[in-house]
Amino acid sequence: MRTKSLLIDFDDTLVDFDDAEAYAFYEMTQQFQIKTNQNDLHTFKKINQAHWDAFQKNELTKDEVLSKRFEAYFHLHQMKIDGKLADQIFRDELANAPIKHFDQTIETLKQLKEHHDLYIVTNGVLETQERRIEKTKIGHWFKDIFVSEQTGYQKPMPEFFDYVFNKIGEDKRGYAMIIGDSMSSDILGGKNANIETCWFNPRNKINDTEIKPDYVVNSLKEVIAYV
Repeated sequence: MRTKSLLIDFDDTLVDFDDAEAYAFYEMTQQFQIKTNQNDLHTFKKINQAHWDAFQKNELTKDEVLSKRFEAYFHLHQMKIDGKLADQIFRDELANAPIKHFDQTIETLKQLKEHHDLYIVTNGVLETQERRIEKTKIGHWFKDIFVSEQTGYQKPMPEFFDYVFNKIGEDKRGYAMIIGDSMSSDILGGKNANIETCWFNPRNKINDTEIKPDYVVNSLKEVIAYV
């Protein structure tokens, strides 16, 4: 068995991000004294994604994304707020949110670690992600952790993966696989980097994109069969 380098996404792959994001959103909006519900959260998610998409197209800087996403959301409530303050509150609450692992995550990491090199690859703000990863108590299973802010790029940009392989060894690219829940960042990113791709799909979502992963799994444990 050849040792593979497994690049594993963090949010919604190793941990359930939906719960953490909802917690942070509701805590943040309460501090601005507005009542929100599930529809409001859905609206914010769409605004948030649109801003990160603009970042990928070099239409916004990362700092602009972090503040303007909240300014745009609160504008819908006829409120003008300090976007930087809202972002700081949101990210603090995100780091404080309860951590929920997907089923069999810990057991699977133990098994994968026996034969393969594990790395976390995640988009996000370095300080926030480091705090959240530390809270999970799983960081010791990984040889290294790569956060988009640290690299200067984010998935699916080829430069993100170039940064990773420059650090871990370009020779490992031929025996690498990315495992993640996002078609637009993880799987497309893996395709851009010319490595194997495994779509983690615990909620049985429909792939309505033209992106074709090499493998599809509903639980992390299923990855073992493909490495």
